[in-house]
Parts: sequence; structure tokens; C-alpha cells
Amino acid sequence: MDFSRFAAVLLDLDGTIYHEDHALPGAIELIRRLQVEGRKYACLTNSTTSPVRLVERLAKMGVEVDPNHVYTAAAAACDYVLTLGRKSETSPGRPPRVFNLSTTGVQEMLDGLVTWVQTGGEPCDAVIVGAPVNPYATDDRRRIALQLLRNGKAKLVGICADRVYPSPRGIEFGSGALSNYLGYAANVVPVFAGKPQPIFFNELCARLDVPPDKCLLIGDNMEADIAGAKAVGMTTILTFTGVTRRRDLMNATDAMRPDQTVEDLTELV
Repeated sequence: MDFSRFAAVLLDLDGTIYHEDHALPGAIELIRRLQVEGRKYACLTNSTTSPVRLVERLAKMGVEVDPNHVYTAAAAACDYVLTLGRKSETSPGRPPRVFNLSTTGVQEMLDGLVTWVQTGGEPCDAVIVGAPVNPYATDDRRRIALQLLRNGKAKLVGICADRVYPSPRGIEFGSGALSNYLGYAANVVPVFAGKPQPIFFNELCARLDVPPDKCLLIGDNMEADIAGAKAVGMTTILTFTGVTRRRDLMNATDAMRPDQTVEDLTELV
């Protein structure tokens, strides 16, 4: 595969680079090739954690990646809320006022960059929502979030729109479920920062300083990866090592159909 015509190569993680606790065929070799060739690249995921924590997980699989090359839905949510302060009509450039109803990773990424809201009576620009099991999503904090949203000023920012996700305990409620639960109660519409929403891909391209139409995305999910990337003008490659099977292409819409398919990443190495 000749990557020279692309300004950046974007690699989905779960189902493309790894599965559970092991790297998938060709994944380590592909990342090493991009590093040796000095190409811009990023590893993508709808994870609600921080890039630093994911890098530690990747290292255990033998995948050595700098945190600057990992972009999570949580990071996209953080990037999005930081723009709210810069675009403020009353005080442009001020730190946004944020209530965290999500993860420790979000707290770490935004600490020192935002003004943390602690009570329901304070001015608030955004409520960031993760899955209900997260340490900042306690019952008391959910009630504070509801009050802030009902005040009519704060944006409801869901880390991703996932309804559920698998865990060792079984199927868990996702951040999309909690976001819509709060949105219904407060009569507001959530904004989602993860794949396949354009916010995710556009914020990443802004970080990389490359236009979307100069990016190649490689992923395993036709909805989250392929359709999301194509919607902003990216070239796409679908690998059959994760969610999508070859038979799924038979019923795929044009919006979800990749530009190329591979059985696994060894075909690109």
C-alpha cells in the first residue's frame, strides 16, 4: 500500500489494531512502518478514557505509540468544550465552565484548562457525560447535571452515542444511554463527540493540521468508522477483523461502503 498521497493515516483501535488484550495480524508492523516513514498517523477509539491510559494498554500488547498519536472520544469531547470558551459571545477566550459527569480521564485532560462547576446554581457552559458506571456519574452528581441543563445555558455533551458496551460483567449502559436519559429529562438535545459524528473527525483533523479529504481511515466498523469518515470526505479501507463481515457489504448503503477492503492489516504491510 502506497500511503504517500495521504497527509495522514487514521487507524481504528478495537477490531482493527487489537482485540481484547492482543494485537491483530499486521497491526504492529503497520504502525512501525508509518513511524519509520515519518507519516502523520493517529489511532482512534470511542473510548471514554484518556490517550495516556490507552497507550499503557497498547504497550502491554507490544504496540508502542506516543499519546499524541491516540485520539479518543473523550479527547474529542474535551476539544469540543474548549472551543465553547473561545467562542463565548460575552467573554471570548475565557476558560469554559464545565461539569464532569464522565471519567477520570476527562478530569485529567481538562484540569487547569477549564473552570470546574461544582453545584447546580453556578453558570455552566457544558456538561460532559460518560457511561453511568464512571466515578463522576454518581446519583448526586446526576441531579446536579439535570439542574444545570434545566437552567437552559449548558450544552449536553455526550462522549459518544453508544447505547451499550460489553464489560466483564456483561452488557453495560453506554454514555449515549445516559446522555439521552438526561436530555429527555431536561428537554435538551445531546451533542455527541465520538465516532461517527463529524465533531470527532473534524476535531482530530484540526489537531493534525490536515484536511479531511487528505486522510485515509482504516477501520472495522462500517457505521462508526467508514460512514463517519466518508461523511467528512476521507478515503476509507475496511478490514474484516472486527465488527463487519464480508456478507454485510451486500446490504451496505453507499454512505457505508468503503473504498477498499482487506482481510487484515497484513495486506497493507
